[in-house]
Amino acid sequence: MKELLDFAVELAERAGEITLEYFRKDIQVEIKPDHSPVTIADRLAEEMIRREIEKRFPQDGILGEEFGEKAGTSGYRWILDPIDGTKSFIRGIAMYGAMIAVEKDGESRIGVIRFPPSRETVSALRGHGCFCNGERCKVSDVDSPAQAMIVASSFNDIIKHQSEASLLRLLKETGLQRTWGDCYGYYLVADGRVEAAIDARMHVWDVAPFLPIIEEAGGRVTDVYGNEPSLAMTSMLASNGKIHDTLVSFFRE
Repeated sequence: MKELLDFAVELAERAGEITLEYFRKDIQVEIKPDHSPVTIADRLAEEMIRREIEKRFPQDGILGEEFGEKAGTSGYRWILDPIDGTKSFIRGIAMYGAMIAVEKDGESRIGVIRFPPSRETVSALRGHGCFCNGERCKVSDVDSPAQAMIVASSFNDIIKHQSEASLLRLLKETGLQRTWGDCYGYYLVADGRVEAAIDARMHVWDVAPFLPIIEEAGGRVTDVYGNEPSLAMTSMLASNGKIHDTLVSFFRE
């Protein structure tokens, strides 16, 4: 698995370099059928990753946000999101990342996020910890929601997909809230700089890298209702673990 981790890191960093060629440039933005944006940078980065995986591990499966699924026979599947945070990317905001996960028999074993503008790489391998540029990541020790900082990709999505009451309880009973969302928010949880990140709407390419990253940093991941994590989750709550049950209660009531 260490070979796969090293290769995933290499590919994420190379994908990040591709995106930087288009960052803060005047590029065309297309809107996909699901109403999410996509750019040439997303597509070129994913094409490169897929091409390199197919050369080195031709029996592995691949699932990418932009080009769908290629079946494999090895039991391994690479899950790709070449730009997580495309809306930030197209506005020239540096809070986006290239994400790669490796799944084995239904479990996400490896997670990698490359933040191209800051040259930071977050990586985790099950059983071996979570690191950013070689420094171990560890979730915070804050155990009071009133002292906690919470981040979310979209508070509006919480209203749409859960309820306004859930959002109001979250805002009322936690210390500070910010919309540092997408992959950057989950990195902040893993590195102990915020206590929780919440997304009301997720896809497998969003979920897969975060599971090993958060858990190997000592945190906890469920959906917003407290159900155990899986690649099929359509919402996500990642936290330092100490305030997790309280946050879940806001969505259950």
